[in-house]
Amino acid sequence: MMRRQLVVLCAAVCGTLCGGVALATDISTKALLIKDNANTAKRKVQLKSKDGIILQADGVGAGTAGAVLHVYSATDDFCAVLPGGANWTNTGKQVKFKDPATKNLAKIKDGSLLVKIKSGVTYSLIDNGTQGTVNAQVQFGTGTRFCMRCTGNTKDEAEKFQAKDCVAAACDAEPSACPPVSPVKLQGALPVTTGRFNYNLTLGLPGADAACNSNFAGTHACEYSELLTAEAAGDLVGLQDTTSATVTSFWVIDLSNNSDINQCNDDAAMPGTPVAGANWQYGTAHTPSRGQRVDLNNLAGTLGAVQPPQQCNFSSRSVGCCL
Repeated sequence: MMRRQLVVLCAAVCGTLCGGVALATDISTKALLIKDNANTAKRKVQLKSKDGIILQADGVGAGTAGAVLHVYSATDDFCAVLPGGANWTNTGKQVKFKDPATKNLAKIKDGSLLVKIKSGVTYSLIDNGTQGTVNAQVQFGTGTRFCMRCTGNTKDEAEKFQAKDCVAAACDAEPSACPPVSPVKLQGALPVTTGRFNYNLTLGLPGADAACNSNFAGTHACEYSELLTAEAAGDLVGLQDTTSATVTSFWVIDLSNNSDINQCNDDAAMPGTPVAGANWQYGTAHTPSRGQRVDLNNLAGTLGAVQPPQQCNFSSRSVGCCL
């Protein structure tokens, strides 16, 4: 009977990289190795391809979205998710993942790719004796999804499956879909501010966006909806701002209305009449303009209920930086 075996290396909740719908591009396999052991901590999956069709550009977005490896046969089914984040580097010639804790490794460049999974491997050889044919599908970020298919032409026994120099061939149908990859939505947070944002000597959201981007490349000030996504992904646990201060609350930012009286809009000229594009620019209490906040349980990484609007100069809250 087919067993569903799964490991997700770090938190992963949203996005789609490995599924049973899209067709993969077939590439040749230089080496495919699976090692089993009664001590499951010593299991290992490793694959390597040297094929001219592979490009460094096929690793696009891996630093954010991560990578997925799906290895399966007639008897086993294993997914490994390498999450986006600080373990990724991109030199312009090579995109690489290296996790010092798990020893997992993945890299892609023009003409080659390599994946080594040494932690959390659930693929088992011992209980089946032989594998026959093993399929491997791998995708870096939002790049090309590659297929490698090998028979055990070097070794196929209860503790080791090894294949070398397999020609490009279409993979068998995936028995299941890998879990989705989770981009790390929230990259960090800016120091607390009153409702009159003045980051980078620029008022309002433009200043907050610029400060986020300068501290966490490619990010912007998080909307409330993005904070909810970050909460679901576990990104808020233990969050600190750029000064290493613990984050305990956020201003509630909503870009769907850029003239909202509840987002510290600079309505001073005509009190009660918000000005388009002037959110988070008001800092006193002389007009009806107010701001909403949401509290964060930093230890658990959970958000509370959105609180009623309060004076924009009454207290200071944090601003998250999201991709």
